[in-house]
Amino acid sequence: MDDGSGVDVRVLHVDDEPSLTDLVSIYLEREAGDVDLSVLTSNSGADALERLRQEQVDCVVSDYDMPDIDGLEFLRAVRAEHPDLPFILFTGKGSEEVARDAFRVGATDYMQKDTGTDQYTVLANRVVNAVSQYRAKAASERYGTAIEVLDSGVYSLDSDGRFTSADGVFCGLTGYEREDILDRQFADLAADSGDEIRNAFQKVIDSDSADTERFETVLSSGPSYPHDDELLCEGHLALRPTEDDEAAVIGTLQDVTERRHRRNRLRYETRLQDAVLDTSTSLMSAEADEIGTKIEWTLQTVGEVADLDRCSVYLYNDETNVAACVHDWNRGAKIEHPARVSLDEARWLLERLHRFENVRLHCVSDLPPDASNTKQLLTETETGGFVAAPMVSKWSFVGFVVFDVIDTTRSWTDTEVDLLRSVANNITHTLARERRERELRRQNDRLDEFASVVSHDLRNPLNVAKGFVELAREEEDVAYLDRALDGITRMDTLLNDVLSLARQGRKVGDTNAVNIADVAERAWKAVDTGKEAVLVVEDGLGATQADQGRFQQAFENLFRNAVEHGSKTDQPSATGTVERGSSGAHSARDDELVVRVGPTQSGFYVADNGPGIPDEKRQTVFEHGHTTSQSGTGFGLSIVESIVEAHGWDICVTGPESDLGGARFEVDIGGVRSEVEPRFSLSDD
Repeated sequence: MDDGSGVDVRVLHVDDEPSLTDLVSIYLEREAGDVDLSVLTSNSGADALERLRQEQVDCVVSDYDMPDIDGLEFLRAVRAEHPDLPFILFTGKGSEEVARDAFRVGATDYMQKDTGTDQYTVLANRVVNAVSQYRAKAASERYGTAIEVLDSGVYSLDSDGRFTSADGVFCGLTGYEREDILDRQFADLAADSGDEIRNAFQKVIDSDSADTERFETVLSSGPSYPHDDELLCEGHLALRPTEDDEAAVIGTLQDVTERRHRRNRLRYETRLQDAVLDTSTSLMSAEADEIGTKIEWTLQTVGEVADLDRCSVYLYNDETNVAACVHDWNRGAKIEHPARVSLDEARWLLERLHRFENVRLHCVSDLPPDASNTKQLLTETETGGFVAAPMVSKWSFVGFVVFDVIDTTRSWTDTEVDLLRSVANNITHTLARERRERELRRQNDRLDEFASVVSHDLRNPLNVAKGFVELAREEEDVAYLDRALDGITRMDTLLNDVLSLARQGRKVGDTNAVNIADVAERAWKAVDTGKEAVLVVEDGLGATQADQGRFQQAFENLFRNAVEHGSKTDQPSATGTVERGSSGAHSARDDELVVRVGPTQSGFYVADNGPGIPDEKRQTVFEHGHTTSQSGTGFGLSIVESIVEAHGWDICVTGPESDLGGARFEVDIGGVRSEVEPRFSLSDD
């Protein structure tokens, strides 16, 4: 990759911040690997244009927000003089609209500035790749015409259009032996009517001038034709003078099948690029309640343009090492993509995606021997070939998008794979935006709830305390102070619950493997449950990754909820007993509260023998302020839901246990988080 100056690649970096151009130059030259890369710098678009006219440059890297002309105006000026020169817009103040406009104007690539130095390695790789593709394309165009001339077959026809001679190139091109076509009508070799050949031949014969006639036709190939494709040919005919003044024609023939494939491929890639831009615009403008529909429309649009059979979006759960399908499209394949894919089932695939690699497979048989599980999975789903593009958020792998076909002859070009990767990136950004907007709505809801508590829920106990204090003062009876203390105690409880929501919200700290049964027992001991209360902890609860402190808080609130609503006695506060290993074997007395924690297929449940929760209220028990107890604040179950969601789990109220008949809460810890906020690694550390 030498341009004659002793340097492999020369880059012009344009940015109005001189210190930044110096920094980027140092890192680009260092991170280019085996490529000898040199960076020229410029601090304005006008100066950069002048340098492009005077110096040899292989790639331009430009900022967007510059004082004289912005990055898009600079790009338009570059394209006016250098239509194909690689151009990468590298900006920290751009937007999704800027990226879309940049590609439409003709940018080769777009990259958002980030913190840290890893971004310069990525930028260096993109520069080298862009220059390599540009030079390969230029070389192909430079030598294409010469190769076509060398590959042209030459033949001659008599006045009736019969072959009188044919050279070896013609015979090799068409697959015929020379003796098999001499004296045959050229038009008879046509796959269809042969009218294109006859018309061109007749115009040459009837013409008095030396004009050459061109035709294009599909020929029936001979026995030794080496390809399976039909033989699309382009030919030229011209009069040839003869000694006896008989009309004769000399012609050339070229196989333009590959040229047509390239032309069709270019048209297809242009259509695919337009589809990616259109779907990108649609995803950018999607409202919160439209995102799911817009993602599936994106998969359908890209799938139909790219002639795919299936497209699916998978989100990866680092705790279970399982990827779950959250959006998909199917053209009509009998077998759909699996709903879940585990690391053990597709380790070869997931490990490459975790390294942010695009995975391209033309045929399942191309898989290496160490990918037997992946091969089995793809065979079961009748996958012929596929492209899997990783979903990357904040430099972490959060999922992938798979595009596949059942046909085993499909090949994937670099341009096609890059465009499909762009689709995955757009979906990733959209899901991340949805998560941010959802979290912002939650924060706003918590602020509203906090204001509601301060203005209403705290006002009532405050008025109670104030009223009884005034009575105690007026009547000089300290007995009223006990009533006032009740109000102050309720205010303290309310404040603790509200502060817990406001400070912690739906965030968790570091997670570790914790034993669920042990956490439940510690929580039971921390709650005033009464003397006549029993906790039954069943076997098989297992362990999970969790923030132990907040996980215990969730159990405490569930137990406290059971005690407040299901207490059988007014005994003084004390911690009840604990039974381990039971499974419905405990026989409760009439005055005894039983709380049981047991395993489910994907998590655990907490059930009691209290009055239960009516069907019509099961959807509202997690709302802030909802309570049916005079002593409750209505925030206990809301805090439980917040903690559960912060761990990426789900909680719901289900039908009661048959032997208990009270409330039953089920926590699913095996699901995949809907938000794109990774906290995981595939490493063994």
